[in-house]
Amino acid sequence: MLAGSLVLAAGLGWLLAEMLIAMLKHAFDPPPDHIAVPWRYVGELIGGALVGSLVAAALAARSQARMNLGAILREQ
Repeated sequence: MLAGSLVLAAGLGWLLAEMLIAMLKHAFDPPPDHIAVPWRYVGELIGGALVGSLVAAALAARSQARMNLGAILREQ
């Protein structure tokens, strides 16, 4: 899920940046040659998303391990 969302966000962000550059090309003197990407910021965002996903998965696994699933299923 995380990988799919990162790919989708990167694609949509690239398309939005290309559109904004095309629309604002006349406002820049000289116009930009290429898109500037803040790689450190992008890396920190990806790292934060990865850490958050791992923490959420670990908390979910820990709470699920405490449940007595056999007893819960027998009651229903």
